[in-house]
Amino acid sequence: MSITPIQGPLTPQVVIPVTPVRPVIPVTPPAAPSIDIDPGQVGAQMLAQTAQQAATRQGGLAPLMADLTQAAGNPALPGPVRSAAAQVLAQATPFDARVGGGDVAKALSQSGLFLEARLAAAPQVSPMGQDLKAGLLVLRQALSAWLAGAPRSPDARAPAKTPPPPYRAGGPRAQPSATPSLPLDASPSTIGQRLLAETESAVARQELLQIASLPAGAEEPVAAQVTRWMFEMPFTTPQGAAVAQFEISRDGRGKGGEAEPTWRAAFSLDIEPLGPIHARVSLAGGQAIVGLWAERESGLARLEEGRELLGAALARADFRAEIAVHAGAPRLAQPEAGRLVDQTS
Repeated sequence: MSITPIQGPLTPQVVIPVTPVRPVIPVTPPAAPSIDIDPGQVGAQMLAQTAQQAATRQGGLAPLMADLTQAAGNPALPGPVRSAAAQVLAQATPFDARVGGGDVAKALSQSGLFLEARLAAAPQVSPMGQDLKAGLLVLRQALSAWLAGAPRSPDARAPAKTPPPPYRAGGPRAQPSATPSLPLDASPSTIGQRLLAETESAVARQELLQIASLPAGAEEPVAAQVTRWMFEMPFTTPQGAAVAQFEISRDGRGKGGEAEPTWRAAFSLDIEPLGPIHARVSLAGGQAIVGLWAERESGLARLEEGRELLGAALARADFRAEIAVHAGAPRLAQPEAGRLVDQTS
């Protein structure tokens, strides 16, 4: 935009001879402001914002698995949706006596914690069928494409108790198994919107699990300076879909200053008829310390029955074992003030 003087027709034109004088005034241009950007601080702010947004959307994985099981065979669903649903359901492990350490290691590898790192290392390799988060993202995309333009139902997400959001060093928490919540006569649109809402909640929870598994910052206390992985392992049971939450950590310092690291594993699972079961295992050198908890009498009796079998298995692995069985639940670390706010109360 240019600004020119406005001259009316009666403005006199006066010419005054002026001898130009141009004083030389030394001017030092102002220094450009210095902007010091701390990449670590920016990253921490982005993570905090992501966690805050995901915490309000997250939900348990079991309700989605239960509804997918019911809806996967519905011929009214488009082929891409049924294919993506089958990929997610394939990540669930049948719950029986043969579940072992190899199954837990596979669940950790395919839990979704390492999806972005794998894509960065091998972008040409498809993670489908080998990563839970990848399956959820593809399912969300297929459902969104199918429902594009359809009005969102206000009650698309079934009323269900949302598990507490995971956070670093918060410990695993048991989640009850889930049965399908979709009405048998639900329309395809209702099914799709319910599945999309539950998938979005499951993706948000996966993001929180990834954030909880990130290395602790330098400002964190020494006790938090450990390698930690928090992940969930879906199961199929005769009573419905179930999810076990795991936390595996290694502190690297070793017990009593030894060179060998101390490994810790914890998990919580809620299945019928045992109810919530919790385990805490610590391995340092050749010593294994195991704590088992059951919140129901039936579960407590089953743990007592298996105590000797567990001790014998640890002995065959050359571990000196201390095993304790307790009634109730282990104490969980409480989040510090300001980390979580319950907006439902």
